[in-house]
Amino acid sequence: MNKIGCPICKYYQFDSNCTAFPDGIPMMFLSGEKEHTERMKFQENDLVFEWISPEKQGERRAEAIERHKQVAV
Repeated sequence: MNKIGCPICKYYQFDSNCTAFPDGIPMMFLSGEKEHTERMKFQENDLVFEWISPEKQGERRAEAIERHKQVAV
């Protein structure tokens, strides 16, 4: 079980969306309850979990900080 959930996947986007689930990530994956290592019947594409690179993790963190600053203003 992946306790970290979706934020470390390269397809994850903010607001609980991702390229694999553009209409919203199912809670079982978002929470880390279930790993998304196989395509699900209800998916419209073949994307599954892939680790995000360390470089992209840093970029994603910086983007999250900027989003937070904009909301806080």
